[in-house]
Amino acid sequence: MKIDATLAPSTAVSTVAQKTAVPQPAGPLPSPAVVESDSVTISEAASDSDAARRKRVEAIRAQLAAGNYNISGKDVADKMLNVLKG
Repeated sequence: MKIDATLAPSTAVSTVAQKTAVPQPAGPLPSPAVVESDSVTISEAASDSDAARRKRVEAIRAQLAAGNYNISGKDVADKMLNVLKG
């Protein structure tokens, strides 16, 4: 192993520090009011998605209860293979 004498120890340390430095945000951080309004928007979207999911589940339950819900064997097999593949 050869140690290069042209690279001074202080230069090596500053090079490592530059490579591992945590990037700083380019501008000012958003105010708490902006963050709160964004979180409200996200939770509203999540609740809309939950409501749509509940409607879909209720529709499937009704079809199962009526005996009208048919599942394709190919779709089940495809899903099982996808799960096993990872």
